[in-house]
Amino acid sequence: MTKTTLKELTEKAKVASKHEESNPAAEKRTTKKDRKPNSDEMKQGLDIYLRGLPPELRTRFERFNQLVITEAVNADQADPTLDNLLPEIKTIDAATILKTEYPPIDWTVQDYLAPGLTFLVGKPKVGKSWLALQLALSVLTGGKMFDKDVKAGRVLILALEDNARRLNDRMKMQGWHVKPGSVDFMMADDFRDQIKALNAGGGKRLLNFIEKKKYRLVIVDTFSRAIQGDQLDPGQMTESVGPLQQHALSKGVALVIVDHMPKNSPSQSPIDHVYGSVAKAGITDALWGLYKEQGKAGAKIAVTGRDVAETELKLMFDTRGFYWHCEGNALDVEMTMQRKKILDVLNDIGKAQLKDIAKAAGQHESHCHTRLQDLVNAGKVRRIANAQTSNIFYELPSELQGYSTSHASDEHKKC
Repeated sequence: MTKTTLKELTEKAKVASKHEESNPAAEKRTTKKDRKPNSDEMKQGLDIYLRGLPPELRTRFERFNQLVITEAVNADQADPTLDNLLPEIKTIDAATILKTEYPPIDWTVQDYLAPGLTFLVGKPKVGKSWLALQLALSVLTGGKMFDKDVKAGRVLILALEDNARRLNDRMKMQGWHVKPGSVDFMMADDFRDQIKALNAGGGKRLLNFIEKKKYRLVIVDTFSRAIQGDQLDPGQMTESVGPLQQHALSKGVALVIVDHMPKNSPSQSPIDHVYGSVAKAGITDALWGLYKEQGKAGAKIAVTGRDVAETELKLMFDTRGFYWHCEGNALDVEMTMQRKKILDVLNDIGKAQLKDIAKAAGQHESHCHTRLQDLVNAGKVRRIANAQTSNIFYELPSELQGYSTSHASDEHKKC
């Protein structure tokens, strides 16, 4: 066999090159191989690649890919062809929304607690943890909460500021009777070892655990013990609670996070009292604010949210059963108490004019006049007009003479 020399190989390469240059089909193949694929071809290639990935990884990759391309599209002097790599922007027509029959809200506590994220805020030692335990017991039994029906289900409580001994005492005080497997607790050490901070990877593991155990109610007490980092950082707060909120909303879980309110804020809006970043208030679905009124017995709870009508309830803490008892709508209860003062005054001083009644009751005359008219319309007060002097007097009807404070309890709407 004759050995091919380097010179002969070089000559053969030159001939082959000339043949390729004179061959249109070969030139077409070379051009197709070297050219940049268009957006449709890139989408097809990406789709083929994604179909080979596990479902969870595929979803994450799609989101990441869309995020990166969206950022590139929004950059200054971006390549206009990049926009073709993004999915088509989708909208939903108003007519479609109107004609669609959506299922009713799957309330955990009717009208007050829906699936999604709810912040329960209050100052330290105001009774937030007692209220959280009361809520858990109501879901355990499927009983009542604030005179509203409660749907029964499994409960998880991350009691990050308590220990087992204290929980034992408090459950006994509230009269808990529970079967194994219906309510689960996790204390701070186990949370730190098994879950970790919600914004340090713990949120994902907690979500998997909630999904596995099929909890209906999850209580985190408190938020500051469940995260690490700066509560004033919107990015960290969104990372902490955003995935939990989305999961709770989509899976029908009521996630209640107990949080501290600023000590010196005069506002009684629960939105104002979600301490720290506005991201927490922005991402939550509902807010419960528990307030102690200085110099007054009991407390108020203000409730507001996306699916929750804004309301305020008057609460009294029952020291025998260690639970919050609802006396009714706070405004109605307040009105009832102010009317009671008027009735007490009329019972003490007898027939009197508006200015004297208002002064004795400690009320503004215009407010006192409105309440007197309500009491007249209800038949509890008589209005007497003196035709000669045009003076107006008020007095109790004869059947209410000797009125006592015990009658006031009949006017209260109990919950």
